Amino acid sequence: MLRSHLLFLSIFSLFNICLAQEKHEYVGGVKLNDSTIISYKINFVEKTGKVSGYSITDLRGEHETQSNIFGEYDAKNKVLSFRETGIVYTKSPISQDDFCFLNVTVKNFVFGKTKNFKSKFVGLFSDKTECINGEIMLNAIEKVEERMNKLVKKINKSKKVADSMKQKVNLLKVMDSLNMNILKKDQTLSVFTTADKIDLIIYDGGKEDGDRVTILVNGKTLVNEYKANNSKKIISIDLVNDKTTIVINATNEGSISPNTIVVEIDDNNNHIKALSSLKKGETTEIDILKRK
Repeated sequence: MLRSHLLFLSIFSLFNICLAQEKHEYVGGVKLNDSTIISYKINFVEKTGKVSGYSITDLRGEHETQSNIFGEYDAKNKVLSFRETGIVYTKSPISQDDFCFLNVTVKNFVFGKTKNFKSKFVGLFSDKTECINGEIMLNAIEKVEERMNKLVKKINKSKKVADSMKQKVNLLKVMDSLNMNILKKDQTLSVFTTADKIDLIIYDGGKEDGDRVTILVNGKTLVNEYKANNSKKIISIDLVNDKTTIVINATNEGSISPNTIVVEIDDNNNHIKALSSLKKGETTEIDILKRK
């Protein structure tokens, strides 16, 4: 009887821990004072009143940026507060000191129940001076999935939409567009880290179609004409300098165009996952910048 009671308590405690660390994901946009709207996504967990996670601004845009977020949750008064505190990666050409970090307070917020919210935000530079203000409007990811699913079903039932278009539209592709970091030609992804080395992981995440890449680090060939497959190739790179430049060159397009190879960067603190989208001969760049 005692053993059964202890087992029940263990399972109950584990269940509560899992609930306390449940991830919450919202997508939508931020509206600046000049009426500009920028896509925005947050992913975070709440544990005993502490909030942590990340945000992504300008999803799949030219200035896509991922930032760390930290905050607090007052369950009694239903108040969620969070702030961006530092850059994980960015496709914007400006330095980290020039970024405007969002500071948000949301009232009447309940984890697991609030499916959408709208709130004012204050933008601050890293030195706490004010930069730009506006409004944040977000929806729970599951609500977005439901709406997208309804839209996809409606399109598939419509006789006015060509079959070729129906094949291109499905929920998985739509939701992938919210999650996948795309590495485009002549683009630079800047990654900030405090680590002394990173692991560069490359593989073909879909159907193996013979995609090949050559990878250079600080101008020296690290991998030549590598044929990607579903097995992950892990390459450790020492970060000797303040800036380490990784160039990925698509040496072909395989049997299915374009060249699409999954590229992951792991520094034991942050894990970034991206997908190349390159034609033969095109390159994309990843700069690893060490924080001082």
